[in-house]
Amino acid sequence: MKDRKARPKRSDAGRELSNTLIASKLRGYYDSIVEEGTPKHFLDLLERLDDAERNSTKK
Repeated sequence: MKDRKARPKRSDAGRELSNTLIASKLRGYYDSIVEEGTPKHFLDLLERLDDAERNSTKK
């Protein structure tokens, strides 16, 4: 097992830069997913589920 003290510590500035880069990548992934939109077949499925729920509560 390696000794944790042997590893050099990252500076606060280095850690902040890493966090900024990670946040930027995650934001980019999120934006690309949002731009894709919801597939038509998924919207149709949700509509059918809503209809089934409404019909089951009427009985």
